[in-house]
Amino acid sequence: MNDALVISRLRPVLLAGLPRSSPGTAVPIHGETLHQLCLTEGLLELLDFTRHGSAADPLACMWLASLRWYKLLHGSFPLNAPQPPQQPVDHGLTVLKDAGALHILPGTADASLRGLASGDMAYPSSPAQPQETADAVLIRILPIGLVPYIEDQMRRSWAEQAVALTHGHPDVVETAQQLVTAVHRLAAGEPFDTADLLDRMSSPTAEIIAAQLSAAKTGQLPDPEADLPVSDLLSVVVEDLAGRWETVTAPR
Repeated sequence: MNDALVISRLRPVLLAGLPRSSPGTAVPIHGETLHQLCLTEGLLELLDFTRHGSAADPLACMWLASLRWYKLLHGSFPLNAPQPPQQPVDHGLTVLKDAGALHILPGTADASLRGLASGDMAYPSSPAQPQETADAVLIRILPIGLVPYIEDQMRRSWAEQAVALTHGHPDVVETAQQLVTAVHRLAAGEPFDTADLLDRMSSPTAEIIAAQLSAAKTGQLPDPEADLPVSDLLSVVVEDLAGRWETVTAPR
């Protein structure tokens, strides 16, 4: 696998998931797109711990990241949940949200908010909302496919853990595992037919993920001729995150 190429794909993949909007207007954004950015920060924490030789629990890192996302949208942490300190991504997004620069699309975060509301960390053996089939959860797990230096089975295990925090239906879990494999192979320059994978997804989940899969494959933003630009405000958040990702994952 070409880990250096995979690492370089995080920036275009995250940017491809951002909405386009007129300058000076509030950015209409899918709730799970924000969750994706927060989860990427959680993965970055996990990789940083590993880089420094410290043991870290992938599930716990992803859960704390999801709790930060919950607070971003809900205004407070779930009752009885731990209250992890802010990290750069959720801090930056909170500033934008509080300033009225973000408009979270109604209904796009409901299933995941319900899954986290108990304040308990769920496990694949006992997932939150075992019968929940809302596939927007797939958006947030996509960056797991861009984690370098790990085997595909571990990547698929992390995807299952990330889904279990809020969802549990076997079909969603299976699609999530296949998605992170697809992302990684495309980012590494390997062929992968994503048509069947995307056909299983509802809109707008499929639209967002299709754009990100394209960016994983090409390293370019899709539709560069679009009339509206990617939000500069959100791009700053992504650029900071991608820069730190490249530092933490750089070979030593």
